Amino acid sequence: MHKKSLSSYGHLARRRSGPPTRDGPLVAQLGPGHRTLIAAHLLSLSPGDRRLRFGHAISDESIRDYVRQIRFVRDAAFGAFDDTGRLMGFGHLAFGTDGAEFALSVGLSGRRQGIGRALLERASTHARNRGYDVLVMLYMAENNALASLARRAGMQIVSDPVECRAYVGLKPPTAHSVVFEAWREAVCALDLGFRLSAREAATSA
Repeated sequence: MHKKSLSSYGHLARRRSGPPTRDGPLVAQLGPGHRTLIAAHLLSLSPGDRRLRFGHAISDESIRDYVRQIRFVRDAAFGAFDDTGRLMGFGHLAFGTDGAEFALSVGLSGRRQGIGRALLERASTHARNRGYDVLVMLYMAENNALASLARRAGMQIVSDPVECRAYVGLKPPTAHSVVFEAWREAVCALDLGFRLSAREAATSA
């Protein structure tokens, strides 16, 4: 299968390469301490959106089980936050022997704001720096939003009546890409800490 290079949407990387700005979402890596935020985001999805995200109908308890079982030491999770520290979108990057698989969801109020694209770019950078040469997204054929995202990102799409796949080839990591990701994540983590602290203070006031 032909793999397109990450440079096929390098304009995104250039546009989002610096620290987060007020013009776009803050995308930060999440950890075990963010499980409550992740669960609240997924539980807020409508039944139809849950089905598109997980590929089947899923109950509240099953969502909580999924969140509890995220292995942050192996996989990676990313959140897109607004200025008030509200989680608008969530992405789970799972690593396996066949490559890196990415799944994401965006809340209703966060759509058409570039959140899905920002999460995909962040996941691609992380997978690249972990040494993976391909990232794949699996999605239901009726998921028009993800299909559109994959096309705009220049991914190679394999269509199927039930489940589609979108692939993007990743460049080998460099010392610069690894250091830059670490620096940017440190900036984002600090920013996120301030936003969540302010949100908590406002809630308890």
